[in-house]
Amino acid sequence: MRIPHAAWLALAALVACSSNDDPPPLKTGPASTSTSPSPSTSSPIGDASPPPTSSDAAVDAARPPPPTASGCITDVTAGDRVYTCEGLAVDATIPEACLAPGCGLILQLHGDTGNGKLVDQNTNLHALGKQKGYVVISPTGPAFGGGQPGSTWTRAEDPKLVAITRLFAQVFRVDDKRIHATGFSRGGFVIWRLLCDASDLFASFAPAAAGNGNGETTCFAQGRSPARKADVVFLVGRTDVPVPFSTMTGIRDALITDYALPAPTVVASDANYTHRRWTKTGGGTLEVFEHGYETEPTGPFGSSRGHCFPGSKMPPLSPQYAVPCKGPNAFTWGEKVIEFFAAHPKR
Repeated sequence: MRIPHAAWLALAALVACSSNDDPPPLKTGPASTSTSPSPSTSSPIGDASPPPTSSDAAVDAARPPPPTASGCITDVTAGDRVYTCEGLAVDATIPEACLAPGCGLILQLHGDTGNGKLVDQNTNLHALGKQKGYVVISPTGPAFGGGQPGSTWTRAEDPKLVAITRLFAQVFRVDDKRIHATGFSRGGFVIWRLLCDASDLFASFAPAAAGNGNGETTCFAQGRSPARKADVVFLVGRTDVPVPFSTMTGIRDALITDYALPAPTVVASDANYTHRRWTKTGGGTLEVFEHGYETEPTGPFGSSRGHCFPGSKMPPLSPQYAVPCKGPNAFTWGEKVIEFFAAHPKR
């Protein structure tokens, strides 16, 4: 049968339309080497960065430079570090915020048989410092000896501790009105000495479980007195065995006399503790947390009784430096220390 000419034309048009609508075949070989870029590769979405503006340059110029390493401080990045300074291991926590100038600085000292890490298990000051904007350093003293674990302090380390503190303050550009010192037991005796010997450096002090006895020369002895009446918060255990209660009330009273403080006010109290405050405008402040808490009687430091950290989370049966007060406790010493430091910069 013959197909009319008009039908042939219609069929040709249908085939042409069909070939234009079909999708192209999938390419399984190498990509085309054509130099003509497709729209999708010539101007990708979000790939181009805007040119820097004058405001960007101003922000960069205003941003402070990072800390500069110096002496034993060889790593100036944020985080938990262990340095060796003045021959002593120094556990340090550098918060990210403290890579810029203006943070505070806390020196923390352990007692006999302790070390930098163990004292912090009782105070948690390294973690609190991260929250509150403080570099925290916890050196470890020379070996305790006598077959006992851990370390101790002697007067020979006092100038080393001052030098270490000054170096950290310099490198991390801390606020010189926010440099503080705290210590427990043997470390507390050091803190009392530093009150007399380094009140120009430290804004305020937090000695704990340390008095004017135990063979130590402390502040307010032998005619010694602070050049500046720095503020002090003091932890006293009523039933402390290694450091008798009378030696701690003795140094408390010596400070009150030296500072010429008026009668105290009771800030808070219950059957197991009393928080008192002595203060004089322009003349210094003393706060005392006097407690009746004791160590776990079945633990390795059960005989120390009131020689303990209120609120400590350290396991009471730990083989070394297990001196948490048995709970419940109305306050946590580490928290009270950093609260006091925050409220008492150098005047």
